[in-house]
Amino acid sequence: MSICGWRYWLRLILPYQGFSGGQAVNCLFETERLTVSEFVAADTEAGERAFLNQVISVLTPAVAENLPDYFHGINTSQTAGEWLERMLAESRLFTVAHQQSPDLAGFIFVYGSDASNVHLGYLLKESEWGKGLASEMLTGFIDYAGEETAWEVLIAGVDPANVASAGLLKKLNFIRQPVADEGSHFYHYLFNR
Repeated sequence: MSICGWRYWLRLILPYQGFSGGQAVNCLFETERLTVSEFVAADTEAGERAFLNQVISVLTPAVAENLPDYFHGINTSQTAGEWLERMLAESRLFTVAHQQSPDLAGFIFVYGSDASNVHLGYLLKESEWGKGLASEMLTGFIDYAGEETAWEVLIAGVDPANVASAGLLKKLNFIRQPVADEGSHFYHYLFNR
């Protein structure tokens, strides 16, 4: 049984101490170092507080620098809760954690009304930068999406100032689209279906 499977069964049997209910038990996939799960809301007030504190620790000014405005200023439980509500209303939200720790390392989010073309967003906690985790996380997500979804195209928008993210997308075979304006650059990943 994979670590995902064991974690699921242990959470059914024992009270989980890490995210206290804020972390999903719906483990989607694992990579060498990471576990990615679809978010499930906390079932206790203490669990919700613990998770919102972790959201605050991830969405620092440096992480939010090249992201839309609603990612900025997440520094209280109230603003973290508002951000979380918005993300859940607009997207499927996936949590990213190290296999050896329950601490939140980042997020992946997918949104779109067209089931074949979906928009992809991702971010990692600042302390996780430079370790190859973004590449590992997205490679795992692409593999998961290719096997478990009917999506045909992943669309990622990147601020032109975010050179590292643009480079990562190119490395993972996303194709940059012609620029329509001076805003975000868009990259498409095409599944071979």
